[in-house]
Amino acid sequence: MRYAVYFCPMAGSELDVFGQEWLSRMAVPGIEPARMQVLLADVRRYGWHATLSAPFALADGASYDDLHERAVKIAQQSNAFDLPLTLDRLAGFLALRPADDETAINALAERCVRELNPLRAPLSETTWQRRASGLDDVERTLFQQFGYPYVLERYRFHITLSAPAMQQEEQALCTWLSSRVAKLPPARIEALTICRESAPGHDFEQVDRISLNKGRVA
Repeated sequence: MRYAVYFCPMAGSELDVFGQEWLSRMAVPGIEPARMQVLLADVRRYGWHATLSAPFALADGASYDDLHERAVKIAQQSNAFDLPLTLDRLAGFLALRPADDETAINALAERCVRELNPLRAPLSETTWQRRASGLDDVERTLFQQFGYPYVLERYRFHITLSAPAMQQEEQALCTWLSSRVAKLPPARIEALTICRESAPGHDFEQVDRISLNKGRVA
């Protein structure tokens, strides 16, 4: 079992409604339904979210209650804020990325990573060998220390829209997405959501939603 701490839009918000519509789409003009399912498969499995603390297994002796307690403490010490988003390309895939200052979201993500790291089970040698290849020296160090390479100075807040697509497919996706994304209001970063993968390959599910600066389950 693995847990993660994500930003998930408040249910019923414009960003949430947009995300659910996007994830339920069978096709867009220029992309066949079967190919669309491939492009959205991982996005659907992980859910409509942005990562704050990447999925990890709990260390021996650590419990879900420990994770929840630390997440509440982080939330109590963090204020809610707005984050305008824009359609962007990151590492070969389309995503929603900050259109403005990223200082607040970077600080929140760093707090999650540092304060939850003591609960994380150590990396297995198999995981290290499988995922460390291709990382630069900074990313390898972060991977060793925090179990994920894209944290702290390498962190990039994003809500993934699809898997990497071929050029014509990406153009079709952008055509469908761009005008709709432009109409979205800023994302309201107002809660931490603890999500769980109950078994390898299973969909992530929301377990708890903890309001920022209040420490209560919303």
